[in-house]
Amino acid sequence: MQFSSAQKLSLSSFIEEELELARSMYTLLKSEYEALTDGNPKAITAISKKKLEQLRWMEQHLQQVNAFLLELGLTADTHGAEQAIARTGPDNKLQAKWDELRSVEVKLQRQNEINGGIITIGQRRVKQALDILSGKEGLTGTYGQDGGTQFSNSNNLHTKA
Repeated sequence: MQFSSAQKLSLSSFIEEELELARSMYTLLKSEYEALTDGNPKAITAISKKKLEQLRWMEQHLQQVNAFLLELGLTADTHGAEQAIARTGPDNKLQAKWDELRSVEVKLQRQNEINGGIITIGQRRVKQALDILSGKEGLTGTYGQDGGTQFSNSNNLHTKA
């Protein structure tokens, strides 16, 4: 079943909008990476607010796309979108845009994982510093034979400070 010109135009518009939203999010994630590596808390906070706003836009857009796909009798997911693109005919540019979108999504996921790793490492460092300052440094937890956690003081606090 082929789509009407209006349906093709709507689908094309949805893909273009989603691609633009994904590119904008990638730019934010790259900026977040720079702020994280520079240790700039004000920039991190500002970027976090922008990311939240961008996520809201992306969620609204996804709701519109899902409604469109359901209206066409397709599933509201990636498979439904791919079926819709296939229905537009062989000589369309939508598949190339769709492939580009999928590529940007992979980049988004990778960058988000990198940023998350930086945040996790920073949290560990803060925890270690707090443990040293509160005298908990050197307490290591291990599991005993009964499965319970056992703590032992393996380091001297004065040698850490």
